[in-house]
Amino acid sequence: MLRPIALILEIRLRQAWRSVKSVGALWLLGMPLVVVFYLSMLSSLGKQSAGIVAGAILLPVFAIHFNRQDLFFLEKQGFPFRMILFVEYALLSLLLVVPVAILFGHYEAIGITMGSALALSFLPQWKGRIGYNRQPWKLGFIPVLAFEWRAGLRRYGWWWFFFYLPGLVFGAYTGAPLLSVILITILLPGVFEDCEPKELMAPFFSRPNGLWRKLGLHAALLLAAFLPLMVVFFIFSSEVWYLMLLALLAAQLFLAYSILYKYAHYWPGRRKVHNSLTAGLFALGLIIPFIAPACLVYLALLFRKAKSRIF
Repeated sequence: MLRPIALILEIRLRQAWRSVKSVGALWLLGMPLVVVFYLSMLSSLGKQSAGIVAGAILLPVFAIHFNRQDLFFLEKQGFPFRMILFVEYALLSLLLVVPVAILFGHYEAIGITMGSALALSFLPQWKGRIGYNRQPWKLGFIPVLAFEWRAGLRRYGWWWFFFYLPGLVFGAYTGAPLLSVILITILLPGVFEDCEPKELMAPFFSRPNGLWRKLGLHAALLLAAFLPLMVVFFIFSSEVWYLMLLALLAAQLFLAYSILYKYAHYWPGRRKVHNSLTAGLFALGLIIPFIAPACLVYLALLFRKAKSRIF
């Protein structure tokens, strides 16, 4: 029984590593922020009761359980999939609950989360929605012309969820919404690394100012996505409102870089534009004041090159 569990855990680690590699050099900047995010969450949870701690930790586990797509495969292959689910949910919960228990004495939260993880692993599933025939997220609320966002949510949806939710839950702490904005922004180059065929470029670039229209649409969507974080931040941290504006400005510039870099290096038939190292350098330049003007010059050069490639 232990061998198939170890095999599935190895597959999960490989999947996580592929996700990290897809972001590339940006993790050099993002990992310290993730650590700060993790420590701030521990500090916030330590001030709550054991029941609230267990509930907050189990919330993402419940979300994962009811959106899994591999239960049909695990069951048909003869794996002890209920035990696999329990081990996965228990390990995920222990990453947060054990430090909270040791640092703040909420040892009863360990028992609550482990018992809940065990019960969750035996909850019934809707077999018709599981397996290879499951339809992808429709995401009809996103405009068709913003197809990159639809693909990005399908690829990085769980990462965005885990980065976004703490910014809302712990919004009373100044750094939480800011870190959510920054960590989600780091994922943007991966959203725009796939090169679409010429036919999908026509709705934008066949009209005047097509590149500006493209930038404007995605800038508006990014602001709409960050709107709840902005509201929470301005409610609890209005005295430092300028910090959110700076974070949003950096996010918009990084979004513009991600779009312009793709089209500046576009040619028909190319499938992907890998830009993780350049994106890391650009992000580093945005946070160093005396280098930031060079980033603006680089954006102007990318804009000029992108126009020459797509027109």
